[in-house]
Amino acid sequence: MSSRISKKKKSSTTEETRKAEPHGRNRQTSAVPAVQGGMLERFTRWRVISYVSVICLPPYGLYRIWSKESTFELPEKVVWTFITFVYVMQLSKFILFS
Repeated sequence: MSSRISKKKKSSTTEETRKAEPHGRNRQTSAVPAVQGGMLERFTRWRVISYVSVICLPPYGLYRIWSKESTFELPEKVVWTFITFVYVMQLSKFILFS
């Protein structure tokens, strides 16, 4: 009789764990870890102003990208610096030779 009771207890604990786990699609999404640098982080107010500044006022845009309070990481800073350099070169080529 004690073996029946222990089996019932085991089955009740497995049922409790099943109830605690989400079902269907929710289980899949909860298994995926949250991404730290998501897409929404790329479009904060600070960054959007920096993106516009790179196009309209490149020196000020570079200042915003490389400032200490910037949220850009080093690889992003390097890429945006290269983009700004190419943009300024093409803009100056267009102004001088057209």
